Amino acid sequence: MKNFKFSSALAALVVGGALLVSAAPKASADDARSRCQHRAEKAEQHYRSEVRAHGRNSRQAESAKAKLNATWDRCYSEASAWYDPHTRAWRTDRDWDRNYAWDGDNDRDHDHDHDQH
Repeated sequence: MKNFKFSSALAALVVGGALLVSAAPKASADDARSRCQHRAEKAEQHYRSEVRAHGRNSRQAESAKAKLNATWDRCYSEASAWYDPHTRAWRTDRDWDRNYAWDGDNDRDHDHDHDQH
């Protein structure tokens, strides 16, 4: 009887451990995507702000653009995807340098580079 209780407890422990291990990667991936989305939205907001304040080709906008690219690179490393705040979509191809709409708002009224003659 004592041996039966031990084997039952051991089996329950193994099953519980397997369930815990199988659930952890999903939660971790969701957390990584959530953190990534927040960082990407914040970095994109900063980039747009610098473009409005200083112009698309300004040193400040270029620095903010580089930080946004670094954010996407980090996201891709952590979550195997990157979040495009402009389209509000996740992308799994590592193509933000080619496929991100840097002028997605098409709002040239606030872009100081176009106001200069």
